[in-house]
Amino acid sequence: VMQYNIRLLIIISLSAISITSSAQEQINGSFSFQTDPSKDYSIVIPSAYEEGKEISAFLALHPWNTQNWDGRRWCEEIADFAEVNSVILICPDGGVDGQIDDPIDTAFTTVVIDSAMTWYSIAPDSLYVLGFSWGGKTTYTYGLNHVSKFAGFMPIGAATSVNDLDGIADQSFEKPYYIIHGENDNPNVRFYPIIERLLNEGALVESNLLPGVGHTIWFPNQVEILTDGYIWLKENNAPIVDVENQFLKAKQNILLKEHYTPGMSLIFNDNISGQIKIYALDGTLIASASSQEILVPNQSGIYIASIGMTSQQFIVTE
Repeated sequence: VMQYNIRLLIIISLSAISITSSAQEQINGSFSFQTDPSKDYSIVIPSAYEEGKEISAFLALHPWNTQNWDGRRWCEEIADFAEVNSVILICPDGGVDGQIDDPIDTAFTTVVIDSAMTWYSIAPDSLYVLGFSWGGKTTYTYGLNHVSKFAGFMPIGAATSVNDLDGIADQSFEKPYYIIHGENDNPNVRFYPIIERLLNEGALVESNLLPGVGHTIWFPNQVEILTDGYIWLKENNAPIVDVENQFLKAKQNILLKEHYTPGMSLIFNDNISGQIKIYALDGTLIASASSQEILVPNQSGIYIASIGMTSQQFIVTE
């Protein structure tokens, strides 16, 4: 089975700042994605980074406030945390409306994560997710919908309620959550019920309710508090399920064609029939149908077709 590099799917325009061999680097890039001709992302590389030497990374999700926040400014805000802890930040941008959890944004986030994992030496079992405000809410929702990607979760001042966990809360079983929240930021809705729900689902939860703090990321000792959360997550990290490798242990060529465009039917070897399942690389089930009826996903990306104990990767490009 061929192994594809997600970089082949996209044409990237990069603009880097602070590029020296001894300084932290922020890369601001964009590429055409779905209906957006120029979807933005930013990545922060700590000064201690060495190619070939694996380090941890955080998916970092920005708040909803288009006047103050986007992916670039959010990366800049927590760049000191990244530098102190020698972690990479992956910061997708929520687009014109600023909401980082629109369907186009969550699909884009997955592509940016998968791309960053090929561009940089990120330890596959040391990817975490954090976010503030709307990004904190999305740390829960995107995180729980892609739980096999992450070793730990750090929601900060999440603008959410326990209802946002409906239908996905059970995915938190034995997953570590370090929850940071302001004492004056409606904790009776946004903090305590979430913790209770996660604990009831068997999650591992540690929390820090900041005295006298409202809905803000500019709380005292920000870097130290985020670092405390990261240390706790590392000490309690969850094993990441390598869904792709699990599938491919029983690999064979079940497809005659490995490249598709959206809306095409999968093309199988003549001796293949029965129920086919399509998975994303993180293990999310995308579709299930007979081999005569199943269509490839509508979004560009790398997927896995599986029948019984056999599977094969295929690629979709627009």
